Amino acid sequence: MTAFVFVGPTLREEDRPRDWDVTYLPPVEQGHVHALVEKEPTAIGIIDGRFHDVPAVWHKEILWALRSGVPVYGSASMGALRAAELAPFGMRGIGRIYEQYRDGTLEDDDEVTVAHAGGDDGFTQLSDAMVNIRAALRGAVERSCIGESTHRGLLGIAKGTFYAQRNLRVVLSEGRAAGLPSSEIDALTAFLRENPVDQKKDDAIAMLAAMRRDAGAEDTAVDADFTFEHNAFFDQARHNGLVHVGGSDGGFLRITQILNEVRLDPSHYLRLRRSAIGGIVPSLSAPSRDLRAEVSASVARFRENNGLTGGPEWQRWLLERAYTEVLFASLIEDEVLSRHHQPHGGALNTPLLSALRSDPAHARILRRTEEKKRFLEEQGLADPAVSGVGGVSDEGILRWYFASIGRPFPDNVYRYATSLDFPGGYAFMKAVREEYHFRHVRGARAEDRGTAEYDGDDLGSLVTAAVREAEWKR
Repeated sequence: MTAFVFVGPTLREEDRPRDWDVTYLPPVEQGHVHALVEKEPTAIGIIDGRFHDVPAVWHKEILWALRSGVPVYGSASMGALRAAELAPFGMRGIGRIYEQYRDGTLEDDDEVTVAHAGGDDGFTQLSDAMVNIRAALRGAVERSCIGESTHRGLLGIAKGTFYAQRNLRVVLSEGRAAGLPSSEIDALTAFLRENPVDQKKDDAIAMLAAMRRDAGAEDTAVDADFTFEHNAFFDQARHNGLVHVGGSDGGFLRITQILNEVRLDPSHYLRLRRSAIGGIVPSLSAPSRDLRAEVSASVARFRENNGLTGGPEWQRWLLERAYTEVLFASLIEDEVLSRHHQPHGGALNTPLLSALRSDPAHARILRRTEEKKRFLEEQGLADPAVSGVGGVSDEGILRWYFASIGRPFPDNVYRYATSLDFPGGYAFMKAVREEYHFRHVRGARAEDRGTAEYDGDDLGSLVTAAVREAEWKR
């Protein structure tokens, strides 16, 4: 097991100690902490986080980690904010910035927010954090470089500047232009040259030191004396959230991205689904419709699909597989029940993901999902509104897709999509469109997918197909 720390612009690579079992990840966003809990880490540390272009890390997922027994630390930036908010629940805040938020001295989020470059450019800071400006100016006051009046004036200029444009050198220049004493500005400039201040960096290093120290302690129990309240929002986030697959860029994939990769290969997905629902069916109650009629229709469809319409052929097939008609009807009934109980909010996703982990194609599917995600982002094709390439219509893309998997174009695309647990036609079309982009723009080969037709010996897939097709006839 390892500790995970989310860090970006606050600490450069060379400032991140690696003399302990730690994995550094890019700035945290919503879903990351929840995804890591499954890996049973020794601890999770939050320094930097994203919020402007993605949802910020959720309090509920941190509470989930704490209640699961995982120590969670925070400092310096987003980590200090969340630690101050969740300290009563056991999150461990470290550093001066955390203490100021905890005590109410600081309240605004923009105090720790900075503009920075992306991961490819090392998250280089492009602006100065307000907390660092405060610390620098306070140090100058304590050393008698500036007086309180100049101190207040410079703080006012800095605070009144949009966070992405804050720069201490510019603040000093504007202070001089505003009539603050030039002698004090000169003294302050010299002081800062000799005494650079970076409170965020200092706090982050202190947090890492605390995590490293605690990692060697015998008792690392989390003081999480609270009841975790499940709700629909948390459950939906859990079923449709992220999984950590590793990699230099953090390696987080959305569960639906992974499962959609399988859904595009219907025979594979139906086998996976069959495995996933194995533990669910016994707890399902009969649907309100006429179950017997539905089972009968599905058996008839199965026999028609497999050339078993004649009585002797059917009896021979059953005998060869040690089935009676009653036992086979029971198998069909399980599938009918499972399809009548489509789990709400993607609740089937979690057992599907568990089943996939035991699938021989698991590693290949993760790799291909990650490659496709990265490619679409690089090419500007990740927007679901992006349509066909080279003037190809969505209908043309659909016809290409069904031809590529060796299936006839369905009479009702929506029914086909929902039969594979896509939430609707839009989600299905988006997945097919992304596959088309990936295959045609990138030049991915069909065999990269590992597409396979129905295996005639895979009874589960044949049963699922029969029940699904019988549904379409109703």
